[in-house]
Amino acid sequence: MNLSDKTGLILRQKISMIRKNIVAVTSSYTRYPGDATAPFVKSICDQLAEYGHKIEVIAPYDPDIKPMDYGIVHVNRYKYIWPDRLHRMGHSRSMDSDSRIRLLSYFLLPFFLLSGILTLWRITSRHKAEVIYAHWVVPNGLIAAVVSRITGIPYIISLHGSDIFVAKKNRLIAKCARWIFSGSSAVTACSRDLRDAAVELGAPENTQLVAWGADPARFSPNLRARAPIEKNITDQPLRITSLGRLVEKKGFTFLISALPSVIKEFPNVQLVIGGNGPLLNRLKHQADEMKVTNYIQFPGEINWEKVPEFLANSDIFVLPSIPDRHGNVDGLPTVLLEAMGSAVPVIASDIGGVNLVLNNGINGMIIPPGDSGAIENSIIRLIRDKEMRRNLGKAARDSVLNEYNWRSVCQQISKLLNEAALAN
Repeated sequence: MNLSDKTGLILRQKISMIRKNIVAVTSSYTRYPGDATAPFVKSICDQLAEYGHKIEVIAPYDPDIKPMDYGIVHVNRYKYIWPDRLHRMGHSRSMDSDSRIRLLSYFLLPFFLLSGILTLWRITSRHKAEVIYAHWVVPNGLIAAVVSRITGIPYIISLHGSDIFVAKKNRLIAKCARWIFSGSSAVTACSRDLRDAAVELGAPENTQLVAWGADPARFSPNLRARAPIEKNITDQPLRITSLGRLVEKKGFTFLISALPSVIKEFPNVQLVIGGNGPLLNRLKHQADEMKVTNYIQFPGEINWEKVPEFLANSDIFVLPSIPDRHGNVDGLPTVLLEAMGSAVPVIASDIGGVNLVLNNGINGMIIPPGDSGAIENSIIRLIRDKEMRRNLGKAARDSVLNEYNWRSVCQQISKLLNEAALAN
């Protein structure tokens, strides 16, 4: 590294350590202890606060909210409709199966935006905010952009996938996204496809790739209560797990389709698919038709406080995500990084940002999306090769320890927030 490179590195590190008053605006934020809806937003805000930034969060009210301790991050909830039960924006409520906007959402949207704008305007003034951090370009980027135009406070945006999908499918929303991007100081995306799609919609060419992370102290192999599979598979059940909302884009139908061939060779296999969603009955019916019901468990939503234990007690974790029939696809599911942090060997479809964090055959296995045969072959290969399971799991955890953790992620985000504030 030459002198100019060293000087630049030192300057970037100094910029990332400057403390700022930040207001984060999001449509999903932890509502109660153990809430599994978009916990990564809370993880980012908590880590930014640990860096010394003063963080205020604004998020919509939700009927499921319960009292909880948010620590040093202050959360402001805004109501936008009466009665309370009609609050259906955010927290995975506004989309039908994560693919189409519900009709009710179109009616609620003007009230949601107006209340969000007024709340953000009020909080930025009270908090003496120096920068706004929006999660999802729509609708929160619009709230941030309007308040920024009024107050002159700069904003950055982190993209998560569904926002860009919606914008690409709707001309009016696409025009709105273009206007939002035009005033942003920085944009981050968690996959190359997401970044490229955002740039097509008007995001800056230097939109940054920032892969999400996991907390290696929280997601750890030390939580494992079951003995690892070290001998012949017939000695004890081998637990294959997957976790996510039960919707088409998660690809669980392909995982279930792969199971009969695996069972034929290794009858002690057990598949556990955690999560709730509209496809639950269809998946159970598929399992029944394929005569694998006795080998599959559907425990429902896994309390987020219990997810580390759920993952640590897996022998193999599978992320079978696909683009759904409407073209919607995951950005980078954080559950993949959480499984990696738990030192579990992972098999993941090549979607979104998966190839940002996985090096095929080194710290995980990457397969084509929608390919039950590839899932089947990968599972069988891992069952047969205990050394490969051990090596992939160790390398996966090392990846999280060294790079894909919230501390590293937020160092990048902190730098962008500080640069936006300093440039204002």
